[in-house]
Amino acid sequence: MQVFIAIAMFIGDGLYNFLKVISKTIAGLSRQLRSKRDAGTILPLADRASPDTYVEIAAILVTSLPHIFPQLKWYYILVIYVFAPTLAFCNAYGCGLTDWSLASTYGKLAIFTIGAWTGKSHFGVLAGLAACGVMTNIVSTASDLMQDFKTV
Repeated sequence: MQVFIAIAMFIGDGLYNFLKVISKTIAGLSRQLRSKRDAGTILPLADRASPDTYVEIAAILVTSLPHIFPQLKWYYILVIYVFAPTLAFCNAYGCGLTDWSLASTYGKLAIFTIGAWTGKSHFGVLAGLAACGVMTNIVSTASDLMQDFKTV
């Protein structure tokens, strides 16, 4: 029971800071865009935030993983790729505070949710395990990056 409380604290604190960072980033970018637009300058390509690479990788996996694991439908992977950045931020934030990565725990969360969503009759265990691999790979990258920042 205590582990679930710790996970809930990680997610709650991480979500709070995620929303705080996003709101301040959006406010700062809008101020910057307004000032550059008023000055008549055109923003270079490097000043524009672009999540194209993430979307491309998600599109590749959404189309290819159902061929490898037929139990894992394309919309399960899409849902994972929608929620994973927020969980990755929470994991990186918690790993930065405590040196404790919860990537495997978020993978277990994917096993339970995708496995239950798929159902026993459609081999939900296999779909859950494949979803666990996808979620763990996405979320663990953020905590690995945080560890690299802390050791430099």
